[in-house]
Amino acid sequence: MLTLITTTSLFIFLFAYIIFYGYLFHKSKKSWNLNTNVAFQPKISILVPVHNEEETIEEKLLNIQEVDYPKEKIELIIVDDASEDNTLQEIDNALKRDLGLNIKTVKLETNHGKAVALNAALESVSSSIIIVSDADTLWPSDILKKALPYLADPTIGAVTSQGINKQDNESWVTKCEDSYLKLTSFVRLGQSKLHSTIRFEGGFCAFKREAFEKFDSESGSDDSGTALDVIQHNYRTILVPELIFYTKFPTELNGKFKIKIRRANQLIGLWVKSLKLLAKKQLRLPKRIVLPDFFLFIVNPIVFIVLCVSCVLTVLVHPLSSLSLFLIFSVFGLLIFARSLFVELVVDNLLLLYAFVSYLLGKRYVAWKKSN
Repeated sequence: MLTLITTTSLFIFLFAYIIFYGYLFHKSKKSWNLNTNVAFQPKISILVPVHNEEETIEEKLLNIQEVDYPKEKIELIIVDDASEDNTLQEIDNALKRDLGLNIKTVKLETNHGKAVALNAALESVSSSIIIVSDADTLWPSDILKKALPYLADPTIGAVTSQGINKQDNESWVTKCEDSYLKLTSFVRLGQSKLHSTIRFEGGFCAFKREAFEKFDSESGSDDSGTALDVIQHNYRTILVPELIFYTKFPTELNGKFKIKIRRANQLIGLWVKSLKLLAKKQLRLPKRIVLPDFFLFIVNPIVFIVLCVSCVLTVLVHPLSSLSLFLIFSVFGLLIFARSLFVELVVDNLLLLYAFVSYLLGKRYVAWKKSN
């Protein structure tokens, strides 16, 4: 019985990854078949939500100033969600300079979280294209000219980019995260080629104003939650692979845990919401996207725990069996030849399981949190 449980859980766990990643890798190589237009240069509104960003906001404003796009077509709205440091003073100092940008500020007296802050800024928007970017991220100068042609297609409601960790070689934590980011990038691209991805990143998200009503403030995921809302309005949401932004990921395990648990908890909420919409026959996102996501990120972590326990018991009870020897040599082989990917796989499944349990217990993450 123990051998059967071990082999079955191992088969399910590996089969899910092989089928999921293999299928999306195949789809990621397909052409877009979109009506892009490089001449599409509409007026845009850039929303930068801030909360205790005194160390980053000046660099962020200078970075936006250097973006290659007609300055007269840029409306920059900074919304402060009741910062407790000198963020407002840094913003005021920047406004005294001639940045050549149309800058508006929105100040909230009470801290309600990023999504509420974005919705407050939304009331001041006067453009048909809305771009959201976190204050602690930086853009390459050509990001707008690469992103906006995709929004010229009438079927596309939103586009996002992939984050590049500026500290990818600083510690084993960041090295493992770099492996994860590379793996998920082609997954998001494959989903985008198939139809849409809801895995958006706060460093750069561009939305058509007509494609959504407000930023999602219920799930705590203003980026991915809003992407799902855009899909529900009969638009596609895609990752454009040539779009990147730069960010800093925590170099310590504790900081990594905080960010990934919060993010996983929010995404689990969106997958549960998607399944409810699917049950009501109201989901616009194809089943071949949402169901594999649900299985891989909710069911498979449970299978992973069963696999780990059964593997340990198998080795202890039958140490010289062919299965035990296979398991032992496989683990050592992965640690030697694919350590970062293997460690990230183990850590991510444990974090996903923890996030799922916390979600079932009613834990939600909606406010600003920082991890160093």
